[in-house]
Amino acid sequence: MTEQPPEKWVSAETEQKEHDFRGILTMHASICRGIFRRQSIVRPYLYVDLYAGPGRLEYNGHQFDGSPLIARDVLTKARIPYEALHYERDPGEAERLTRALAGRSGPVYAETCQEGFARWLDEHEYQRDRYGMVFSDPIRDEIPHDLLNHAAKRLPRVDLLSYVSATQYKRRRGGDPSRPFLADHIGAVDKRVALIREPVGAWHWTFVLWSNWTRLPQWEARKFHRLDSPEGASILNRLDLSKKEQRQDRTSAAPYSYREYLQHPRFLAVRTQVFERADGLCERCMDRTPTEPHHLRYPPRGTFDVPENMIAVCHGCHCEIHGKTS
Repeated sequence: MTEQPPEKWVSAETEQKEHDFRGILTMHASICRGIFRRQSIVRPYLYVDLYAGPGRLEYNGHQFDGSPLIARDVLTKARIPYEALHYERDPGEAERLTRALAGRSGPVYAETCQEGFARWLDEHEYQRDRYGMVFSDPIRDEIPHDLLNHAAKRLPRVDLLSYVSATQYKRRRGGDPSRPFLADHIGAVDKRVALIREPVGAWHWTFVLWSNWTRLPQWEARKFHRLDSPEGASILNRLDLSKKEQRQDRTSAAPYSYREYLQHPRFLAVRTQVFERADGLCERCMDRTPTEPHHLRYPPRGTFDVPENMIAVCHGCHCEIHGKTS
């Protein structure tokens, strides 16, 4: 009988996941506490749980805390001011979480994070001096990269953490190269640095951490590696491609040279989407006809572009962007 992923919150890997989450958040809170001590005025640490769950979990008769309760415990022990937001679309689970928190942490919203947190971001001003963590644990779903990108733009110093099954990405793709790879959604999040953890379990559960802090450590003790390191690139390649795809002559993986990359069918497909979005107008000057794509952010080596990482521009604007004469 084929093992199936969890329908809701709990599987054999969940308790280990929560243990690892505690370690990650403890380290992150410690780093932020050091930053706060060097600043005279700081905003409270922002913790956002996008798929909060019921708070207390149980597997095979053993009970343990979920991420909202772990975050409350870690941030309280860190002795830093913090603000917490929790989103849970199941009203019954949201009520259970409210009881578990007992009013000793932030509010619980019985709605999807795509609705609730997006609205919160729109209602609050750009917060350059805000530190914190946005955590997404979508279980069966994909990384909410659009929402994470929204947060990245409004909260540039708040880091982003996601726990996701690489196997689920492969199964959803089913060998169709036009369907998103895990690397596509990792690369779609506009942060300077990304770390990925060695996977665990049959469903290849992994953590991905995005940050604008370029000196963010690899956290090798917890098996985290930067995507721009050989170890990180190797992990992503194994998670991104099925064994069959890995045996092929790199027809599904990013080519080595940039010239080859620009000629690859997957890049050309994304380029077409970017020009269709522009609808005949340069996305920089909004006046002339676009003739070429411009990268807002180059994808990590071994991954491909997504439309959010490029704009369609005219030749004059492209030259101006790169400081060249047209």
